[in-house]
Amino acid sequence: MAWWQEPLRAVTLEFPASDVATIDVKAIVDETARGHVNLLCVFATGYYPGGTAFYPSKTTLAYPGLNGRDLLQETIDAARGHGQKVIAYVASIWGGRDLYVAHPDWAQRKADGEITSWDDDYTSVAMCPNSPYRAHLADIVTEIGDRYDIDGFYFDEPSFQSWCSCRYCREKYAAEHQMELPLKEAWDDPNFQRFLDWRYAEIAAWRQELYDLAKTEDRCVFFQGAFPLACLQREPMALSGIAPRTSFYWQRFGVSWQVPMAHGDDMRRTAAIGDLVHIELYRRSVNEPLWWYGVCLRYVRSIAVDKPCLVLGMMAQSPFDLYGLPEAELRLSVADVLANSGAPLFARYYPDRVDQEAWDRVYGLFAEAEALALFLGSRESVKFAALLYSPSTYRRFDHVDGKPSHLGELKGFAKALLQAHILFDILTEDDLADRLADYEVLILPNASCLSVEAKAAIRSFVAAGGGLVGSYEAALHDETGLPTEDNLGSLFGIAYAPGGQDYQADSYMRMRSDHDLPIAIPAGKRVPTGGLQVKVQAAGASPVADLLGGAVVHYGPLGDEPIQPVALTQRMEKGRAVYLAPSIGVRYLELGVEDHRQLIAAAATWAAGHRPPIRLLNAPRHLAMTAFRQNGRTLVHLVSSVRDEVMSPIAELLPARLVKLEIVLTVEPGDVKLFGDTTSADWTFSDDILTIVISEVTAHVLVVVEET
Repeated sequence: MAWWQEPLRAVTLEFPASDVATIDVKAIVDETARGHVNLLCVFATGYYPGGTAFYPSKTTLAYPGLNGRDLLQETIDAARGHGQKVIAYVASIWGGRDLYVAHPDWAQRKADGEITSWDDDYTSVAMCPNSPYRAHLADIVTEIGDRYDIDGFYFDEPSFQSWCSCRYCREKYAAEHQMELPLKEAWDDPNFQRFLDWRYAEIAAWRQELYDLAKTEDRCVFFQGAFPLACLQREPMALSGIAPRTSFYWQRFGVSWQVPMAHGDDMRRTAAIGDLVHIELYRRSVNEPLWWYGVCLRYVRSIAVDKPCLVLGMMAQSPFDLYGLPEAELRLSVADVLANSGAPLFARYYPDRVDQEAWDRVYGLFAEAEALALFLGSRESVKFAALLYSPSTYRRFDHVDGKPSHLGELKGFAKALLQAHILFDILTEDDLADRLADYEVLILPNASCLSVEAKAAIRSFVAAGGGLVGSYEAALHDETGLPTEDNLGSLFGIAYAPGGQDYQADSYMRMRSDHDLPIAIPAGKRVPTGGLQVKVQAAGASPVADLLGGAVVHYGPLGDEPIQPVALTQRMEKGRAVYLAPSIGVRYLELGVEDHRQLIAAAATWAAGHRPPIRLLNAPRHLAMTAFRQNGRTLVHLVSSVRDEVMSPIAELLPARLVKLEIVLTVEPGDVKLFGDTTSADWTFSDDILTIVISEVTAHVLVVVEET
């Protein structure tokens, strides 16, 4: 087994903001070793000033004030005494003022022709990989690899950090496609969609070159993966009395795309190239809650099934990088990463000036993670529900005005499933043919753009007895976004009515009394629809709820007659299906209507057709559950991570008491062990059901069931 496949606990030493003349590298490395860190990611070149080296380079400029010191070698020497691995960090895209002045045509350009620079002095300028800068960076990588006994390379931001409309990109695109490189968003324009594909292909090809250049048998090579399942934020952090500054991402790109798309990073291709997957999950930077970490990691597990995932998480309270997060937030973030098969990584942005108390908390959490190392690797998730992430839908429709987003719908469904303690993985269209059969139910959260092959895989899955849940425009378009008659209406038992979508400012659905869903919403109750739903008629399906006439204006008169069904169930010869006409997931994410959560959870469990293999009972909704099989063991993580804080950190833990866990087993368990907040529990085994009563879960409990 390669060393990077063992459970990792990592720290990045970032030198650009330190006093490089006086920094005591050995003392810092010694501290990390005492803190149970087994991997150091060490700056070889930095982003400010762009491209400067922290070793005596013959290829690029030294960092100002380095005066001949070799911080990379000093780190290697100190780490070797502790058995720590050392990765060379390379700031892949940034060049300094001297490089830019000498080669201004190497710079990336925004759509309007402006360069991407950190400041007006061109201290750090984004360089284009399609320019001769590509060879310049290759020379730096070769120099580091030949000179130093390192354990690998981390390439940060080998990506587009702008549109890019430089002359090299424009000429290359025109030569390959016989069309001009587009300079504005036009989501229904085939040339613009082709441009997005081209950006992905260019970055993937460059990353493959870097991998081949840096790779040796014992070296681990990997690349930045920034903020999956999150979008660039246009609005800056607002601080009273301080003039707002435009988000630096908006300054670079001028778009609100999903971050990997803006970077040109096809994360599936990057996962196939690197030895491990790296993702950056600074939730405050993209205004996400903590449970988003686990959702992102489920996505990574789908695109990199057998590869480790290193997660760069927040350690400081943004924007104050020298002020550590509260213990509750740090504890829950590490727990959620471990519970979703990730490895924690934190960065020391000022390695010689830190919030020591906060770092001691991190080291304590690393000690706890090391104690769990036996149970963190070589494991496979317990299968029940599959939630589909459709990159095709996101790319085609999530930027179109008047349409609820697929990404928001997915997150709303994910939150509801987490709160209902329903086990789920995330799949993409590429997974359906080979992996869908492992699950009991597939959920299509407004996944509207699906290929013929994807729909065929879904039909085969349902014909074999699988369950299906769809919302809003699920499967109404082909993979390019064109409307198609090849939809899944027959599986849902519905017919799409003329006129398409129906919008009402205030609209409600009324629950029926005679329906299949196991739900506590009483008959006759009016539940908000969220104002936007697809027009459908029942064509074999049984209605669960009907849309009522809505008010034209807020507080206007409401209708009382049913207009159309908006929630329906269908029983087939083997499979079951549920269709929800409103965009109920995104509305739950935005507004938190309790009955939307219940509808999502009930739809998933009913469509599956039978009880899940693991159930969590008497548990509050902030408690998330993940479960895995590992070499004759069943592993269940319980983490108190489903919290709503977005702007502020989590400051206190919420204990859950007398939680009951039911696990279906075919053999009698040999032993049950608990790690974390609670180390003992009462358990019984009867009729193939192991029942465990856990006295308390405060932050994280790992349940380990050893089979006989």
